Amino acid sequence: MSKLILIFVSLFFILIPTQTETLAELKQTSIYDDSSEKGITIILHRIYINGEVVEEIYINQHKTTDEVKREFNDWKVIEENDDQIVLMKKINDLSPTLKSKGYMGINSKGMLNLYIGMPSGNNIIESFFQIDTSKLEVNKQKQLEKGIKISTKKRYDYMLNYLRQYAVIEH
Repeated sequence: MSKLILIFVSLFFILIPTQTETLAELKQTSIYDDSSEKGITIILHRIYINGEVVEEIYINQHKTTDEVKREFNDWKVIEENDDQIVLMKKINDLSPTLKSKGYMGINSKGMLNLYIGMPSGNNIIESFFQIDTSKLEVNKQKQLEKGIKISTKKRYDYMLNYLRQYAVIEH
C-alpha cells in the first residue's frame, strides 16, 4: 500500500505542471514591469575651496540620464551608467560647515591650519604652511593660537594672503 501511495504522489508531481515562476521569468514577460519603480540615482558632489566635499544623493523615478545632464548642464559628469549618474561642481566659496564652525590657527610648531571648531590637535581639516612666529606680531600670534573665526571667503583669502608673508621658506 505504501508503494502505491508513493507512486501516486510521484505521478501527481510529474503530471501536474507547477504554477511557480521565478522573479527573473516574470521580468521577462510583459506581466511584470518594474521600470516605473527603478529610477535613476543622481549623486551630486560639491567641492568647496577649502577642500570639503558635500555629497547629495537622490533617486529620481521620472528622469533619464540625458534629462539630468540637461538640468545640471554646468556640472561635470564623473560617472554614468543606466542606474546612476555622478556629477561634480567646484564651488568658489567656503563650505557651509566652515562658514559656521571654521577657524584659522597655528599649532605649537607654527603650522598654519584650518580647523572645524576652536584649534586643537584633532580637528584640523587643512594645513597650509609653517609660519615664522619670530617675525609675527605678538598680538597676531596670540590670536592665531586661540583661533581666528573664518566665516567668509573674503576673510579666508585675506588671512591666507596676509600670513603668507610670514611663511617659513625652506632652502
